[in-house]
Amino acid sequence: MNHTKSGFTLIELLAVVLIIGILTSIAMPQYRRSVQRAEAMEALTNLRTIFDSAKRYRSANSEAPMRLNGLDVSFFDADTPGESAFNIGKFHYAFSTDGVSACRLSGSSTYSDTYCFKMYYNYTSGSTKYKDLLTCSSSVAKYSWLCEALSSKQLNGMYVIGS
Repeated sequence: MNHTKSGFTLIELLAVVLIIGILTSIAMPQYRRSVQRAEAMEALTNLRTIFDSAKRYRSANSEAPMRLNGLDVSFFDADTPGESAFNIGKFHYAFSTDGVSACRLSGSSTYSDTYCFKMYYNYTSGSTKYKDLLTCSSSVAKYSWLCEALSSKQLNGMYVIGS
């Protein structure tokens, strides 16, 4: 009787595992960048919505809003909408007299190792005045690619998005 054993040899299995490992090592950094870019786009969308609402509030009340409550928008996942700063997802939003900012939280609810977006009501640089200026800044090199990818120019060390 002829008994033939079919199956894969150890070398063939190792070759397949090696190929899968190489493909994964190429794909993972691109996947992480895609996820970071998607998070940034979500934050920008939320920031623009909050900023537009804040502009309407400023027009009606002649002062800048300092909390999410009182604006004509709401977010179901905002953790403290009655405060001047609150979190939505992985971003920390804060009101100030000159605009609204969104910084990505890193680690234990801090944003020292991350990037921030800020929309200014009015911004002056030298003799040039900007209205509704959207900027991106990063405190670390690992996120500077994101600000560079989204920006159209630099202004006073910040990346300007749009305009």
